[in-house]
Amino acid sequence: MTTSKKSLWLIIALAFFLRVYKVAQFPPGLYSDETAYGYNAYSLLKTGRDEYGKPWPLTFKSFGDYKPPMTAWLTIPSIAVFGLNEFAVRLPSVIAGTVTVAIIYFLTKELFPRKGLKIGTWKLRIEEIASFLLAISPWHLHFSRSSMLVGIEAMFISAGVLFFLKGLKQPKVLYLSAVSFVAAIYTYYGSRITVPLLLIALTIIFKQKLWKMRRVVLGSAILGALLMSPLFATMINDPAALTGRAQTISIFYDSAINSQLWRAHTLDGPEFPVLISRFFHNKAYFYFRDFARRYLHHFSYDFWIRTGDTSPPFDIPNQGVIYGADTFFLLLGFYLAIRIRSQKSQALLAYLLLSPVVAALTFITPAANRSFNLIIPLTILVALGLVHSFSWLRQKMTPNLLRHNTLYALVILVYIFSFTRYLRHYYVAIPQEIPHEWHYGRKELVQKVSALENEFDHVVFSNKEGPAYIWLLFYKQYPPQKYWQTAKVDQVLNEFGWLHVETFAKYIFPRQFDWQTLTKQPNVLYVGYEDQIPDDWIGNVNDRGYALVVDDKVLYPNGNTAFKLVHLEER
Repeated sequence: MTTSKKSLWLIIALAFFLRVYKVAQFPPGLYSDETAYGYNAYSLLKTGRDEYGKPWPLTFKSFGDYKPPMTAWLTIPSIAVFGLNEFAVRLPSVIAGTVTVAIIYFLTKELFPRKGLKIGTWKLRIEEIASFLLAISPWHLHFSRSSMLVGIEAMFISAGVLFFLKGLKQPKVLYLSAVSFVAAIYTYYGSRITVPLLLIALTIIFKQKLWKMRRVVLGSAILGALLMSPLFATMINDPAALTGRAQTISIFYDSAINSQLWRAHTLDGPEFPVLISRFFHNKAYFYFRDFARRYLHHFSYDFWIRTGDTSPPFDIPNQGVIYGADTFFLLLGFYLAIRIRSQKSQALLAYLLLSPVVAALTFITPAANRSFNLIIPLTILVALGLVHSFSWLRQKMTPNLLRHNTLYALVILVYIFSFTRYLRHYYVAIPQEIPHEWHYGRKELVQKVSALENEFDHVVFSNKEGPAYIWLLFYKQYPPQKYWQTAKVDQVLNEFGWLHVETFAKYIFPRQFDWQTLTKQPNVLYVGYEDQIPDDWIGNVNDRGYALVVDDKVLYPNGNTAFKLVHLEER
C-alpha cells in the first residue's frame, strides 16, 4: 500500500471515530426530526407503510412538513440490524459524513492535482490536507453526528460534482453523477434548487467538453429524468411534495411586505414622484435586498468564527462553523482560485457561491443546515490557501529547517487548540447550557410515563418544544397498526406549517397546555414541560377539592427541570 493510500485510510479511520464516538449520547437527546425519521423507517421495516399507513411514500407527511424519503430509506437497514434506538437513527449520517471525507480527498485531487506541501522529506498532498480538515471540521462533525438530512445531502452533491469532473475524461462516469444528484434531490428539499443551479453553472463552464460527449450527456440526463419520474408523479398528485414547508419559511411568503412598502411610500412624502417611489420601493426590490442581505450572512465573521448558527438545534455555544485558524487560509484560497482562472477553479467557485442560495431564500439566517454544502468548497479553499502560503514561505525564507518546522508546529498547535476547544463546547457546553435544544429528556420521560400510566385513565402531554406523540411511538416501539387504529390527527396546519396529533390510545395532546386554563380531571397523569406545571396547586374539580401531587421529574444534566409528571388527589 502506497503512502498516500495509508494516509487516506488513517484519515478515514479518524473521521469515522470522531463521528461514531458516543453518537447515541451526543448530541444529548434525539431531536424531533430524527425521531420522526427513525419511527417512519421502523414502520416501513415492519409494515411497508409510514406512520399514516401510506405504502412506501416518496414524501413523508410526518409533522405536516412533508419530509424527503432518502434518510428514512437509509435508516431501515440500520434499524433492522441495531433496533429502534438513537445509534441506529444516527448511523447513516455517521457513515455519510465519513464517506464525504473520502470524497473530498478525490475531489480536491481532481481540482488541484500535484499540489502539496513538503515537510522535510515528507510531502503532504493537498487532498490529504483537505480530507483531514473536513474530518475535524466542527460544522461537518455537527451534522455528521445527527440525522439532519443535510449531512447525507452533502455526500451526494459532492459525489455528483466529483463524478461530473471525472466524467469529463471518462464520459460514462457522468451516469454516476446523474444518480448522485438525483439522490440528493430525494434527500433534501434544498437540493431541488441547488442541484439545478449547480448543473447549469457546470454546463456553462464546461460547455465545449460536454458538447463533444453530447450523447453521454443526453443519456445521463434521461437517466436522471427517469429516476426523478416517480417524484414528478407524486408532485402532480400532491404539490406539497415539491415545496414541503416552503410556504412557512420562505421570504416570498412574508405577510409584512405590503406594510413595509406602504411605510416606504409614506416616508417619501406626497410630493415625491410616484413613479420614482415605485421604482425604488416595490416587491421585487424588497425581495432582492432581503435575499442579498441573508445571502451575505453566510460569509460573515459572526457566522464563520464567533457565533455560528444561533438557531436550535444547530448552535454550538461560543463556536463558529469553522475554526479561526481557517480564516486567513480560506481568504487566500479564495483569491488563488480566482487568480488561477481554470475551468476547475471556476467550478469550485460556483460550488461555493451557489451553496448558500437556498438558505438565503428563507427567513432564518444564517442557517448552518440549509447552507451546509458550503463546507466542501470552503474546506478545499482552506487547504489550497494553506499549501500555497507555506510553499511561498519556503521560497522566501532562508533554508533554515528550524524556522520551517517552527512555523509548521505553530499552525498545528493553533489547530489542536481550536479542535480541543470545539470538543469541550460540544461534549460539555451543549449538555449543560442548551440540552433543551436537542429535546433532551424524552427517552427518560417515556420510561417514567410507562412506569406510571397503568394507574391512570389518560395521560395528558404538553407539546411545547416538540410533538410528544413521536417520542412515545419511538421509545415504546409502538406497533404502527395499533397507532393507525386510534390516532386522531387535526390536519389544519398552524402558522408554522405543523399539523397536530390530538390523541392516540390513552394519550392526549392538547394544542394549548396552560395549567391555569387546562380542564383538569382526577385519575389523569399530566406531563408538563419545564415550569408549565407548578409544584403546588389546590383547586376544585367537579365541586370537589383537589391538590396537585408531583409523581416524578425529568432533569437536565445541569439539574434544572425538563419535565414534571403530576396528578390530582382529593383532599
